[in-house]
Amino acid sequence: MPRILILESDRKTCTMVREYALKGFRGASVQTTSAALADFARDPAKLKGFDVVLAGCDFSADGSAAEPVLRALRAISAAPGNPPVILLTEAGSEYTAIQAARAGAFDCIPRHLLGREKLLGSVAEALAGAGGGGELAHRAGFFGYTIGQRLARRDNVSVHVAYSAERSEHVVLKVLHRGRGSLARDENFGRFVEEFTLLYDIEDPAVADIYDFRVTREYCYIVMEYFSRGHLGGRLGKPLDVDDALRTAARIAVALSIVHAAGVVHRDLKPANVMLRDDGSLALIDFGIAQSAAVTGSLDSSRSVITGTPYYMSPEQARGDPTDERTDLYALGIILFQMLTGEKPFVAESAQAILEQHCNAPIPKLPAPLEHLQPLLDIMLAKDARHRISSARELTEAIDEARAFSREREYRLA
Repeated sequence: MPRILILESDRKTCTMVREYALKGFRGASVQTTSAALADFARDPAKLKGFDVVLAGCDFSADGSAAEPVLRALRAISAAPGNPPVILLTEAGSEYTAIQAARAGAFDCIPRHLLGREKLLGSVAEALAGAGGGGELAHRAGFFGYTIGQRLARRDNVSVHVAYSAERSEHVVLKVLHRGRGSLARDENFGRFVEEFTLLYDIEDPAVADIYDFRVTREYCYIVMEYFSRGHLGGRLGKPLDVDDALRTAARIAVALSIVHAAGVVHRDLKPANVMLRDDGSLALIDFGIAQSAAVTGSLDSSRSVITGTPYYMSPEQARGDPTDERTDLYALGIILFQMLTGEKPFVAESAQAILEQHCNAPIPKLPAPLEHLQPLLDIMLAKDARHRISSARELTEAIDEARAFSREREYRLA
């Protein structure tokens, strides 16, 4: 009879996870609490009676390795005999998943993907004593890479942290597993090839480096760059300095201009997809729903699928209408507002309500000390894409002008 401990402060999520566990494992003993994982790290004896722990983790305030849940996780995983910990994450990314894996998480499940099958499958693997890397964990040197923790799995696609002997560094490995038929007939195979092609053709630091792509009888994989400094979202727990916010926005706009020049529209630009390198440069990641501008511009809106992250979706994207480069510029406008104020402009209890605000709510207003930047925000967040600034290159110039004006204004007020 499995003994499961759920640490989750969100009552709705806690109730859902408890019901999944009770129905999925007949006779299971399930205990729930709103206590934090850190409480159990200070008194690990409380964990000895459990076979697996499900712990909530919100990366929106801190996506770094110093995040309290990850600190507690490292302490718990370092002690033999403690149960495996599965994190239920909010506002995470590939980077935070890697940090969780390195801290000792058995698995990371984003809350927006938290379904019955995913949860029960992960718990079943943990109860069976499977290695964190799943079916690839035992294959040291797999494809020339030593496979570490599995970061995520959905359908027949898994993502792992791995060590590249050739490069002598950690990388991210995205693997497509063969199903019943050949890989070439798998619907995900085309997406893998498309993602690789989109990224590989952009030979610029503006996007994450792609190191390898191969196909065998059993697997197809992409090997990507690992970022040690995390993502922009880890810095947004409070407002950034105005000049820092504008400088960062300009850098993102430059990256977008390069991506757009290659004919690619990202369509899921958000802080968690803006990665930071040690040298201070940034790169865009997660082009899983990116499409070429030629394709997105010709979509029949009646057949379009709404894809993206609700907080950062443009009105046309929220409606399922055709998208182009201006969709990414709108998302950058939302990010700029968040950098300047420390808050997202549109929040609600449901994704649909947030999308409604993107379509119909007034453009958010900056506080009085920042009102001189409102014209810049207005041309980025225009509801009608025709009234929005038209290119990332133009936006870069507009941000630079706003930055110069802001500096001069601060000098006069000093």
